[in-house]
Amino acid sequence: MRIFLAGSTGAIGRRLVPLLVGAGHHVTGSTRSAERAAALRLAGVNPVVLNAFDADGVQAALFDARPEVLIHQLTDLPQQFDPAKLAAALARNARVRIEGTRNLIGAARAAGVRRFIARASPSLMPRAPSRTRNPTRSTPARVPRASRRRVWLRLRA
Repeated sequence: MRIFLAGSTGAIGRRLVPLLVGAGHHVTGSTRSAERAAALRLAGVNPVVLNAFDADGVQAALFDARPEVLIHQLTDLPQQFDPAKLAAALARNARVRIEGTRNLIGAARAAGVRRFIARASPSLMPRAPSRTRNPTRSTPARVPRASRRRVWLRLRA
């Protein structure tokens, strides 16, 4: 199967690469840097240096790759956690998740990609107080069940 992995050098993408290649899929992977593109090539991936905010560039990459499936793993998260820079990092990541996703979906539709797989970003929400707990105590955060599911979207009706 021909797969385009957007964000192939990120936290999840770099773990998906050996699984997809090992399963015999033809993988085209996007990254933001030429240095990481070289590592992708060594891993058996056709690398594409790509800016997710460049809608025309995203579309050109998908037309060239001709994937059957697009897997969205784009993020913009720092390698090292720094509380002082957290707000800026979250804003950059939100922009990638909104604008980058919009560009990926638009390009996938234009290129005739039939499947789009995206990882849901789980958010931490406070658990509702139960009858058996003291409702005045703080309750642990949990990941909502709906956020843990994989999202499969059919791009054509």
